Amino acid sequence: MTQAKSHSIKYVGIDPGKGGGIAMIYKDIVEVKKCPALVYDMALMFELIIHGSPPNDVIVMIEKVWARPHDGRSSVFTFAQNYGHWEGIIASHEIQSHHVTPQVWMKALGCPPRLKKQERKNYLKELAKKKYPELGKKIILATADAILIADYAKNNFDKSK
Repeated sequence: MTQAKSHSIKYVGIDPGKGGGIAMIYKDIVEVKKCPALVYDMALMFELIIHGSPPNDVIVMIEKVWARPHDGRSSVFTFAQNYGHWEGIIASHEIQSHHVTPQVWMKALGCPPRLKKQERKNYLKELAKKKYPELGKKIILATADAILIADYAKNNFDKSK
């Protein structure tokens, strides 16, 4: 009888907006960073976070969002461009990206529905601080969603899908 080789998975959460972030949970290591402005820095940051892990040992969960009618054209373009950069960076490492809508991951984490945007952002920031107090001041409005998306992936992703 052979024993299955056990290994750990790195869970990466990405809030793809320019004001978003990237986070990684691996065993008892948790990292979170604000999204850099340049695509080259995004690629370097992703490389540092996955640190040579085999593609099968990395689960990347990226927030699936879309433009809203009140968004300006230039902000929609910038957001779409950033989203595309993340998708390209992930694919260049031969890692499959998985998508989750804000409604799904927020509901799974118990975020009350119908909060106004700023109330919701503050709620999520405080939730991230409670779940990952060791991150301290690294949890800001720009990074809270990313760490919670990584947490969602860790607790809800079924590798058999």
